[in-house]
Amino acid sequence: MFRVQGMTRRPGKLAASLVLAALGLVGLADAAHAQAQPAAGAPAAPVAFINVNVVPMDSARVLPGHTVVVQNDRIVAVGPATEVAVPTGAVRIDGAGRYLVPGLTDAHVHLIGDGTARGATRADFGDAPLYLAHGVTTIINLRGSKTQLEWRRRIEEGRLIGPTIYTAGEFVNEPRVTTPEDVEREITRQVAEGYDVIKFHEIYTTDAGNITIAGLSLDAYRHMNEVARRLGVPLVGHAPVRLGLNAMLDARQPLAHLGSLSNIYFLPMVAHLGWLIVTAVSVAALVLVAVAGAARAMIRRWPAYGRPPRYIARIRLLVGMQLLTTVGAAVSAALFLPGGPYFGSVTLRVVFSILCLAITAHSVALLIVTSAVWRDEITSVARRLQVTLASMASLALVCAALVFWVPVAWRSSPAGIERLATRLGGAGLPVQTTLVAYDAVGGPGRERLLQNPALDYLRPDVRERWRRIPQAAPRGYRYTEFMQTVAAALHQHGVPLIAGTDAMGYPWLAPGSSLHRELELLIESGLTPYDALRTATVAPAVFLGRGDEFGTIAPGKRADLLLVHGNPLESVGLQRPLGVMTRGRWFTHEHLQGMLTALSQEP
Repeated sequence: MFRVQGMTRRPGKLAASLVLAALGLVGLADAAHAQAQPAAGAPAAPVAFINVNVVPMDSARVLPGHTVVVQNDRIVAVGPATEVAVPTGAVRIDGAGRYLVPGLTDAHVHLIGDGTARGATRADFGDAPLYLAHGVTTIINLRGSKTQLEWRRRIEEGRLIGPTIYTAGEFVNEPRVTTPEDVEREITRQVAEGYDVIKFHEIYTTDAGNITIAGLSLDAYRHMNEVARRLGVPLVGHAPVRLGLNAMLDARQPLAHLGSLSNIYFLPMVAHLGWLIVTAVSVAALVLVAVAGAARAMIRRWPAYGRPPRYIARIRLLVGMQLLTTVGAAVSAALFLPGGPYFGSVTLRVVFSILCLAITAHSVALLIVTSAVWRDEITSVARRLQVTLASMASLALVCAALVFWVPVAWRSSPAGIERLATRLGGAGLPVQTTLVAYDAVGGPGRERLLQNPALDYLRPDVRERWRRIPQAAPRGYRYTEFMQTVAAALHQHGVPLIAGTDAMGYPWLAPGSSLHRELELLIESGLTPYDALRTATVAPAVFLGRGDEFGTIAPGKRADLLLVHGNPLESVGLQRPLGVMTRGRWFTHEHLQGMLTALSQEP
């Protein structure tokens, strides 16, 4: 792990970095290295970016030919090169033809685990170079402990090199807390201990003891949001799956994942588990009746039994048609529901709705036949019960189809997405995007994540474990693309989108590099490069209530900066910055690459 002067270095870990710094970095690099490691007790020399194109991110504009002066960890001057004086003894960085942008923020990372095992990240924030090398100068850690609080303090004091950390504590979830009083005690304690964010997370299953049983009650959930708001601490979390969309909108709870909208709107399975059970039991009962009828028909083929009554053949036909129609509806739903290969198809939704109406017609016909059977005095009790079972199962299936499945089918249609976006826009809820996480689950970009060179810089045991994990999603899985459609609609309706990746919270999401893929996915969704860049600069700062601290380039802001070749407002090409400044410390690309090389050589 790299340290500033006065801290211990691991023997041999920075050999590659020091060789590159000594041999390949002349002039600018030497000055940068000196800036990064001032003598113990000595103030850092000012740094001046000369004649640079500034992208301040206060609007979609570029300020050409500007000078930006940094003193210690703050920007002290921004203006035309002819008007801003460069302090004596300042480290001068030539910005001619280059662009200076605010450092990036990944608003959703996990510093203590990777989704397959806790403790998969390096000790003492050893993964920090991965963030810095990709221009990530701020991170929001959404599950932490006193260890991350200590890292945060040392970074602020300049004794540990890494991006600025804002961190949540332990998840606030049931059964760890249940009542409004429990929730208030937990949030008050975390705020008193210095955590920056509250993370709400129901149905957490990695660690025994935090597994949600029933979810927070409505009173506890509302109180959680009220307490966080009263104490002035941002809260973000998963959707309250048992309480639903209305409860979330009323509480104005920011979302930690765009995909959480599926759990409470597009496919609200947990909150409507009863309808799933009704559907499954109804279909099972119809299958049972069909199998029993088929068996009886085979027996009736024997001459001794004679021909069955006419209504029996009619019941078999109706039950068979009911099952075939149900299968057709299920297939069409699988094709258009979120993640399906034709998720945008209105035609398939119309077909599904028509099939559900056909199920209704078959159910009415079955009820008519059942009535006739009960009026027939010579019909056996067994036959009556069999027909009644078929009718009741069919009627229950109709109720599930018309009350639950048909409305849900249209929620993920273009019009349904538009209605959701309108409601979220009106509520003004920030939403963390985490689109790259859906690629990691099995989306079209998963192969690209598997080939990501940044994986070579993870701990060897982690990358080997990740590469052994099999493909999880079926062929044709398009959930990432569906969520991109949702992201575009939310953006168009003014929902504040915040770029987050779930880095190290799920396999194949490497620190730093995953944020660049996230920005690409947002641009593919229809956001402009400026809008996408804003999700990783201005939006996280505003969410934290730190808009006056970072996120834009202006005097008084924290000196978190990236120097890049091209104009990011034309194409967000920030993957290989010429240099990165974090809290006023300047690192060239070569220096950062040397730090990564040291990571890759760890046993």
